[in-house]
Amino acid sequence: MRIPVTALALLIAAPAWGQAYQTPVPSAGTPKDIPGAMEKPDRALQYRILFDVSEPNRDKAQPHQTLRRAGSLLNATAANGVKPEARAIAIVVHGAPDANLLTDAAHIKRFGKPNPSRALLEELAAAGVSIRICGQSYLARGYARDELHPVVQLDLMAMVTIANLMAQGYGVVRDD
Repeated sequence: MRIPVTALALLIAAPAWGQAYQTPVPSAGTPKDIPGAMEKPDRALQYRILFDVSEPNRDKAQPHQTLRRAGSLLNATAANGVKPEARAIAIVVHGAPDANLLTDAAHIKRFGKPNPSRALLEELAAAGVSIRICGQSYLARGYARDELHPVVQLDLMAMVTIANLMAQGYGVVRDD
């Protein structure tokens, strides 16, 4: 009796294998499909990706471009039926773009306007992305812990985080 029950479970689950997941990061957009593209997200792979964010915002009124790229990657994988494991996508921020990790109140206090990356941070975190700030940048800017958005993890330093995650098999995407 065990074999037929297992077979039935597989038949019921089979249609879901090829289905896309819901868009996990709506505000990041989803790349347009390219029919016949050589490389697309692969359900057989275990994705481990680290976004190294150190470049300033190109447009200070918009969410940081690399945060949007991370969200776009998650949306592209979801559109192709791939759901990375929680915490398999990490974002490490250091230097100039640190302000993207502040609460609205702290951003208003320091820059006179709400954090344009706040909603995107919340969507990324809800999708299972690990968002980290370099502790040395944090100290250099004089932030208080309560100024950081609650989804942000405070690490010792970006170089250690990047080295540790690379040693765990994460590929690195640097911002541009």
